[in-house]
Amino acid sequence: MSHKPYRIEIKGVQFRNKGAYLMLLSCLQGLKPVENCELVLSPGPNLPYPERARLGAWQKLSFRRKSIDLTDWISRLPKPLIRLFNRYGMVTERQVDAVLEASGFAYGDQWPLQFLQNTAREVERFAKAGKPFIFMPQAFGPFESPASKAAMRQIIQHARLIFVRDAVSKQHLESCVSPLPAHVIQSPDFTIGLSPEPLARPAMPYAALIPNNKVISPYHHANAEQLKDDYLAAFVLAADQLHQAGYQVKLVNHEGKEDAELCQHIQARAQYAEVIEIEDPLAVKAYIGGASLVVSSRFHGAINALSQGVPCIATSWSHKYRQMMQDFGMADYCIETLTPTSLEHSLRQLLANQEAITAQLTAAKEALQQQNQQMWQRIYQQLPVG
Repeated sequence: MSHKPYRIEIKGVQFRNKGAYLMLLSCLQGLKPVENCELVLSPGPNLPYPERARLGAWQKLSFRRKSIDLTDWISRLPKPLIRLFNRYGMVTERQVDAVLEASGFAYGDQWPLQFLQNTAREVERFAKAGKPFIFMPQAFGPFESPASKAAMRQIIQHARLIFVRDAVSKQHLESCVSPLPAHVIQSPDFTIGLSPEPLARPAMPYAALIPNNKVISPYHHANAEQLKDDYLAAFVLAADQLHQAGYQVKLVNHEGKEDAELCQHIQARAQYAEVIEIEDPLAVKAYIGGASLVVSSRFHGAINALSQGVPCIATSWSHKYRQMMQDFGMADYCIETLTPTSLEHSLRQLLANQEAITAQLTAAKEALQQQNQQMWQRIYQQLPVG
């Protein structure tokens, strides 16, 4: 057994967004067989020091501001200075042995080109050092501009493994490189196997409604104000429909301040609904697993439901939603144009077919977990596993 620590940085994760936190926990669970594995995290507003420290993580020394990236230069500082940083729990990029990139959805024309280009240079540095840079299952694209295509080509060329979460994302990568190399592999979301302690059976059945501010964000949509009106009206109608069907209605905040505000807007018009705030992401998953049914605009809110056999409607703002629902055989319950009418219709169908859907979800989970295991076996081939 090697005694040298093997430092693995997990990128793209955070503690505020429950989905990103679940991906961090899934990575930590999957890395348990890796010999002498030590965690590395980069500082960030949603990765505060106390929470990084509780995980025993090394703090990565990096500096990126727009086109300025000094991360590699920091690695070239004199060795005595780097050893001093090490004593304070900090490491440089060159002291990282491997990277797992678990952003979920951060590579495409929706995001700043500079981020894509910085990542491309980082992936190339790791390739030249003979170190694995692995993209965990995530959505990609689209890539329309020549500059974004060029940066993605650089990533595809130099990454050790790229797990792409769905067929549409794979097509977006093929728009940059065709045919794709063998190390680009389609594999589903990898949080499916995270199993929280199940809750006691509730005294009265409840339905969970999980809003998402991105669905109505002006950053993603030009007609955000109109979308917000339709969105709130749809969720209020769904709450009424479920309340009349005999369910307690729970508004689950799956992220932070913006989603909390949406929950409060809905509650103001459906005062019988209760807002649920749970910090621990596994406890949130357990709570969703205790619901009779779910309506989710959060990707991992829907995954949390479906992976525990809970019938779910997903409201979509990106291609990743329909593709994920298709993995579970639930594409018919993915609403891409959300209106009160479309949600009411889908809810009526879901309520009529709950029992059959639950059985279908159990079978789908088993098949998806097998694919998750195959993914980890490919990753272990690149890491020092005992």
